[in-house]
Amino acid sequence: MNIARKKNKDTTTLVFEGDLTIYSVAQIKDELFADYEKLADKIALDLAAVTEIDTAGVQLLLFAKKFFSTVHRSFFISKSNESVDAVLTVLDVNTCFAMES
Repeated sequence: MNIARKKNKDTTTLVFEGDLTIYSVAQIKDELFADYEKLADKIALDLAAVTEIDTAGVQLLLFAKKFFSTVHRSFFISKSNESVDAVLTVLDVNTCFAMES
């Protein structure tokens, strides 16, 4: 799993590429929260290149949403794919993430 950061004026986009599963969440968590103070006020997730997501990956996303709200940053999904959408829908958490484009 790789996470690339792209920052513009008021938004940092985190581009996830690879598996977002129990086998990678520890590494992803470290990358996601590294230097979080330097992230913009809006944090967009680009999940279009996520190849697989499981409940551990969804738990990490939910934790990140809660954490970033405590440090006054918005956290939303800007891009997704069918696999990610299907898992979020089945787990009934798709409405937890504001979908923006």
